[in-house]
Amino acid sequence: MDEAPSGWLTIENLSMRSGVTTRNIRAYQSRGLLPPPVSRPGERAAFYTPEHLARLRLISRLQERGFSLAGIADLMEALAAGKSLEQVLGIESAIAELEEDQSRIVGDAELREFIPEGVDRDTMLKRMLAIGLIDRHERRYRLRNPQVFRLGVDAARAGIPADALLDEFVRLRANLHDIALRFVGLFNTYVLQPFLTAGMPKDDLVAIVEQLTRLRQLALQATDAMMRQAMADEIEAVERTYLPSPPATTDERK
Repeated sequence: MDEAPSGWLTIENLSMRSGVTTRNIRAYQSRGLLPPPVSRPGERAAFYTPEHLARLRLISRLQERGFSLAGIADLMEALAAGKSLEQVLGIESAIAELEEDQSRIVGDAELREFIPEGVDRDTMLKRMLAIGLIDRHERRYRLRNPQVFRLGVDAARAGIPADALLDEFVRLRANLHDIALRFVGLFNTYVLQPFLTAGMPKDDLVAIVEQLTRLRQLALQATDAMMRQAMADEIEAVERTYLPSPPATTDERK
């Protein structure tokens, strides 16, 4: 198998990062939903780009909302009408760049080894699939965030029930989606809508993408910093409530 040059994706890389099977990728290409891969001078194989990844993720989101492939094709055509290819792919590329992928593909046996003893592994696999902690990837599984998954496994092995951890994962994801929605709402109201109203001027596209990138950084850094402070405050409150106070010194007894 040819290795992809830096910044380019083989069809296998594209499949892993998008969650779309290689068979469906080829099917989307044949239907005109996905541009063909790019040939590079001196390379035997053709490769894919972040634009292909963004387009696949867009197709997946539209399918989740009930769009048929024919309907998606019509929508793509409508989106492109009156706009340059650079504008359409520029926004899609920005989406791809914002979604840093750290997923990992594992086999069934390796995944089951992560599940703590005493837990029904078939039931746990079904629940992890249902809540989106893992995805099926052909005959294997994709850990969407391996670091979060491993920390959850460590917490379960330390004594926190796996079901309680999964419940918290669902609540946390819902809370984070609410936060993300508020930030994206600000971007939509004060940046994107004026851009669309102005007819998507080509010269403004780079600034729009930069503003979206800065907003993402703001949301991530603010959430991280405030979560750290909130955790410190809550841990301190628990310590004051439940941990014994240190013995008073001689000076304090007087």
